[in-house]
Amino acid sequence: MLPSFGLQRDEDRGRFTRLYKQNQSRLHRLAARLLGPGPRAEDAVHDTFIKLIQNYGQLRSRSDGQLERWLLVVVKNTALDALRKEGREVGLEARLPEPAAPPDQGEFETLVSLIRAMPEDYRRVLELRFVAEWSLSDIAEALGLTEGAVKSRIFRGRKLLIDALRREGYLDGRSCI
Repeated sequence: MLPSFGLQRDEDRGRFTRLYKQNQSRLHRLAARLLGPGPRAEDAVHDTFIKLIQNYGQLRSRSDGQLERWLLVVVKNTALDALRKEGREVGLEARLPEPAAPPDQGEFETLVSLIRAMPEDYRRVLELRFVAEWSLSDIAEALGLTEGAVKSRIFRGRKLLIDALRREGYLDGRSCI
């Protein structure tokens, strides 16, 4: 007999299908930003939806917006776990910004790599704000912070990021972010 997951009712299967259709491409973009395009990003998205099915009984009462935020956090964590398994994660003291990307990779990828190299408290907030495009209130809710704390971390993180961009030669003394 197959294990019984939380999608036993037609309305639950319909909701899952709707959540999948509305979020699959957004989750894939986030996973691809972290893992690069291809099968690893697709696997992270697949694993995320499997986790939703497995935990749906506990998550059923959440709003669609809350489930969408949950999916984004899970896909991000799944992608980061994959990177750690590959040995690509380094300790905070050893994190240095990567050199500027070659022109064919684009400035966005360079910005993302610089954000990834930041201390965790700032990195998480900046990724959610500027990579995943979350609102301040969504970030505060997901991380258990006040909106004021989120704003403060964004301000300080942006300052660190501007300094890193200057070191990489992207800024000439003026701020662009």
